[in-house]
Amino acid sequence: MNQKHIFIIKPNPNNVKIETLIVKNMQGYPYEIKYTKYPKHASAIAASYQGCHHRIYAVGGDGLIHEVVQGLAGSDNELVILPAGTGNDFIRIIANTRDLETLLKKSLKLPAQPIDLIKANDIYCINVFCLALDSDVANNVHKYRQIKVLPRSLQYVNVLVRRFVKYHPLPVTLRYQGKTIYKDKLLIGAFCNGKYFGGGFKIGKYADVKNGLIDINLVPQLKKSQLPYYVTLLLTEKLEQGKLYYHKQLKEVEVESNKEVNIDGEVYPAGIYQLKIVNKAINVVLFEKND
Repeated sequence: MNQKHIFIIKPNPNNVKIETLIVKNMQGYPYEIKYTKYPKHASAIAASYQGCHHRIYAVGGDGLIHEVVQGLAGSDNELVILPAGTGNDFIRIIANTRDLETLLKKSLKLPAQPIDLIKANDIYCINVFCLALDSDVANNVHKYRQIKVLPRSLQYVNVLVRRFVKYHPLPVTLRYQGKTIYKDKLLIGAFCNGKYFGGGFKIGKYADVKNGLIDINLVPQLKKSQLPYYVTLLLTEKLEQGKLYYHKQLKEVEVESNKEVNIDGEVYPAGIYQLKIVNKAINVVLFEKND
């Protein structure tokens, strides 16, 4: 069977431009364009091609990628990520450009490679599972008015500082093989497969989508006077210099949170999550290595 190219797109004002670009560059290739019609429809579309060995293109942001991954994990199909949404953190580790046409052209010449996923209960995570204040910020950033002169990563800092004043951290517990390995009120809790979150913060500095490990990055509750120092460390990719920073890499870990968590930019309820790495769980076109 000839490999088909399936483009999954959420309705947005740029669809005409995107569709024109696809038609222009896919001459001679069998392809289909599928528009989502309801929440999680992207997952259903991707899952409908199980066993086909097709290329599935997620044309959108991290939220759409997250949906598509749920339908692709464990299959022989291949994922191509074409960033067209507001949140594009995962693409930073696999490509040095976000230009749709450039990436589409490159993808047609590249093979897919197997990478790991984190599985949180029955939810697949391709980028970052986060909780505490960084989850709170990710879940509420859309409520704040954007400052046009600030880059996206600094928009995140702006909201982080504002949410910090109102945030009341609750204890988060980590267990490994039945034993508690960490329990504290958390400010930052990021369990990484990818490296970036919040519009460009490299929180998972030591994460690698092929090393078979969850990269755990924690910062406990801080005093107001300590916040500028730790924000600076985060911005300059030197978080490991902070004495309160906790880092560990594990194949699996149990996380108990009394507040909502955020998985690849999507909100999930509080509770106990069994996180485990799934080796070579999905085939993805990697454009370039971007450390």
